Amino acid sequence: MLDEITKKILLELPEQTKVTEKDIQTLRTNKDFLLGLVDSIVTDFYDTLYANEATKAVFHEGERPAREKSFKAWFVKTIEGEFDLKYWSWQTFVGILHVKRKVKNNMMIAMMGRITDILTTEAIKELPTDVVIELKTAWSKLTATVLALIGESYHIFYMKAVSNVTGMNQSLLENTVKVEIDNLIDQNMHHRM
Repeated sequence: MLDEITKKILLELPEQTKVTEKDIQTLRTNKDFLLGLVDSIVTDFYDTLYANEATKAVFHEGERPAREKSFKAWFVKTIEGEFDLKYWSWQTFVGILHVKRKVKNNMMIAMMGRITDILTTEAIKELPTDVVIELKTAWSKLTATVLALIGESYHIFYMKAVSNVTGMNQSLLENTVKVEIDNLIDQNMHHRM
């Protein structure tokens, strides 16, 4: 099931946004640089999350070391791994795990941006400009794909759960959401006039 969902999400991405062989080669060529950042990125990641009450609330007492270990494993596997269906399906699974943990898409998107900022800043300090540009492009395409898989799988399983609990079929549920959006648009149009 995960492979099928993953394939569907990946097919919906525009070709220009997909990770290419050149992007993968860029990540591999800069592997040592990227892996050299892992500890500082992991520390910053969790310091940032724990400093905010909303994001801190998704954690259980005393679990930070385990979460740091898990995140570090994700980062290392991403840098060293193969970008095949198994890898991309794993990212889809990460999205589903985030539903269970009550980690919201806005939190994930913001933190991926934070990682990108750290990575880009360090690359600018240490690498030639042409390498920075190639690495930023490769990393941006990779993280956009990861976020697409995580975000869409989150949405799919959230809607599936709501459908199962309410007994509404998926089409009716999607139509109900559309009606609510139309109502919001109508309300905002009247307030702006």
